[in-house]
Amino acid sequence: MSAFLGPIHYQLFNKIICSEDRSFAIASAMEKCGKDAEVMSILTAYGEKMANKELADLVGDNSIHNFLYGLITKVDLLEAQLIGATDDSNYQQILDAVQAHGSVLGQKFKTNKDISAENIFQFVRDYYLEGMPCDPGAEVKELDQNRLTFNRRCCNHIPNWEYTTCSNSKMCTIHNTWIKGFISGISDTAEYILHSSIADGATKCTAEIKLGS
Repeated sequence: MSAFLGPIHYQLFNKIICSEDRSFAIASAMEKCGKDAEVMSILTAYGEKMANKELADLVGDNSIHNFLYGLITKVDLLEAQLIGATDDSNYQQILDAVQAHGSVLGQKFKTNKDISAENIFQFVRDYYLEGMPCDPGAEVKELDQNRLTFNRRCCNHIPNWEYTTCSNSKMCTIHNTWIKGFISGISDTAEYILHSSIADGATKCTAEIKLGS
């Protein structure tokens, strides 16, 4: 791969690993809820974790673009299959685990220095998997030091989620719960607010990051 494209591919791979790790945190929470058999079946079909593996070794002679696209699909399906196997009675426990996973990661970037809403948004972009770099992503609409709003015109995950029995709405909640936890881990005064989502029937996703005093 070229020196120019290499860093982009590695950054995307790190986002994929982050999503995979969240999925395994979900699996662990499900096991605590008595879903051992369901988890075992799904994880067996998924195969070995990619974490701690070298991207170059995994890619081999494959096209890097097609390979990474396939990995995104793979982790999207894993997470949706796991959530699809949960019950409404333990869904809140899964959400709590997802938020905690985001918070623990976000705390790695916590600082005593002043941080802006734009800084936090960039951290989200660095770790949240939206799709391929060429796919439509979040677009900033309003920005000042303590507030940022952004839109997404499409959801790159829905085509993958729809291959599973899990509802788009549930998966959207999982993703936004993780973002909420991640942002709260970065700053005690930061708040993440989801105003609308395509998965729930809106024409676009709209969200906001706010910093309090």
